Amino acid sequence: MSLTTQLHRGELGRWCAATFPGTPEVARQIAAAAKSAGKALVRPTGRPDRRHWADIGGAFGQRLADLVDPSPPYGALLGMIRAGWLSFAQAHAEAAAYPSHQELDVEHRARALSLRRTPDGWLDLGRTGDVRGVDQSASVALRDLLARTRAYQATHAPVGLFGSNGAEAGLARSAWVISACEGIYRSGEVDERLAGALRTGGRAEDLRALPSEQAVTELVKLTWRVRHTALNEFRHLAGNPGPGVSLGVAAPTFVPNWADGDLLVGTSTETLLVDVKTVMSLADLDRVSRWLWQILLYAWLDTNDLNHVRAVGLYLARHGVLVTWGLDELAGLLLGDTSGKHRKRTRREFEALAAKVITAEGARFPIS
Repeated sequence: MSLTTQLHRGELGRWCAATFPGTPEVARQIAAAAKSAGKALVRPTGRPDRRHWADIGGAFGQRLADLVDPSPPYGALLGMIRAGWLSFAQAHAEAAAYPSHQELDVEHRARALSLRRTPDGWLDLGRTGDVRGVDQSASVALRDLLARTRAYQATHAPVGLFGSNGAEAGLARSAWVISACEGIYRSGEVDERLAGALRTGGRAEDLRALPSEQAVTELVKLTWRVRHTALNEFRHLAGNPGPGVSLGVAAPTFVPNWADGDLLVGTSTETLLVDVKTVMSLADLDRVSRWLWQILLYAWLDTNDLNHVRAVGLYLARHGVLVTWGLDELAGLLLGDTSGKHRKRTRREFEALAAKVITAEGARFPIS
């Protein structure tokens, strides 16, 4: 399981429902904020199939990760390993090729996938094993796609900036494939569209042809929306760095293999934790409630303050709305009590329950 599944149907979800009586009101405020923004929703064209929503959500999340941080797509590389398309050695070499990891020494480059950036350092997840029976044809195609994507982004859309609509269309295709590989890591299920292309000897260009024109158009519209809404705030929080300089950290690890966030935006000492949502409707209060619990609990899992989370937020991609709270502010709103003593007592209670649940599921908490 993971924090996400725990909140959906586990002991932590039941604890949150009993502990945070202010949640429904905060959830309603999010819907009100989206409505008051007065922007037309970014909608799919035509009649999307059932896979469309997850495809778009994953690909857009990957594009924002690349915008914020020139780091490896950790989950995608692990998905490629799980599918038998990369060895660990090959995945480490790919991870070491990303700008975030290029300055590592030789010893650490040899296991680069296990090293995750924090705002002011590194989190070492330890050593990995290896796999047998790698499909070398698939490996060549995927490594070629990753290398081309890195080079294309560096030229046409440096970190911290979006490219032209044409460049974003190209990056959307790569993000779609990379996200499909991450889905293997998350679910254990291999996307048949991707597997079919690789089984028949597909090359990088064949993989990039998998997403439909409608999906690519929609992804470009979503990037246009964030370009004209949240990007300025992201850049401001990061200190308005120049092109090619990260705005924060993508895929921050709170508990290895159990709780990974979307984005940290900010500086080496203070960050905003952002979860990215691509839903059309905010009417499902139970779902929005779980989002709120998740962003708060991610930060509460960071018992050693490795990620320096001082604020949390939701980016509603189709609405073009970034909703943020101070970390303690959100805790007080959800608790319905701004007392610092109550908040601290509740956090200690959460940490004890989280330790029990996480240990039972085979992960480690606290992480160091």
